[in-house]
Parts: sequence; structure tokens; C-alpha cells
Amino acid sequence: MSNNSINILEKMLDVAAFRHRILASNIANADTPGYKARDISFQGELDQAIASSGPGSVRGEHDFKVFEVITTMPNRDGNTVNLNIEMAKLAENTLIYNTATSLLAKNIRIARDVVRGIR
Repeated sequence: MSNNSINILEKMLDVAAFRHRILASNIANADTPGYKARDISFQGELDQAIASSGPGSVRGEHDFKVFEVITTMPNRDGNTVNLNIEMAKLAENTLIYNTATSLLAKNIRIARDVVRGIR
């Protein structure tokens, strides 16, 4: 893998970790009256992270565009969290994070093997 691939995987981990915190907050506030579910566009934020930063730079939380999730059926108390949807999003996000972690670990193993002359 090239340095560019490592940079993309690093950005994937950053965006997925931030999205995980947002989704976990939604789930934690499922019973909070008036709470509005929030999210980010994973692909949009990943594209922005890759385009606007170099290797090793980390975006701050204020750099992400967080939006309120549009829902067709808010609860009577104004809460817009749908636990089934949030849990599905969390599972999807976890898969993305785990995949990026696995690819990064594989890249490190390959680099280590090359340095050792095993390959």
C-alpha cells in the first residue's frame, strides 16, 4: 500500500470514530424529550478530510458538518431518535471502522515483512 492508502485509512478511522460518538449520543438520548437525532455524511466527510488535509493531520470536531436527521414520525415529546435506525447505522459504522483497522494492520504487517526481507 502507498502512503496515500495509509492516509485514506487514517481519515476513515477519524471520520468513523467521530460518527460513532454522534450515533452513541443519539442512542443514549433516545428517551430525552425534545432531543433531535444527529448524523454526518460519512462519504462527504471522508472526501473533505482527504481533500483538505495532509498525512498525520487530524480534524477537530468543529470541522465536521453535523446535521439533524429528518424523520417522518417524531415521538410525542419531540424526540426524533429511532432506535432501530440508530442501531443499524452504528452496526454499519462499526463495520467500516473494523475494515479500516484490519487493512491498516495488514499494511503494517506487509511493511514489517518487507523491512525484514521476508517477502
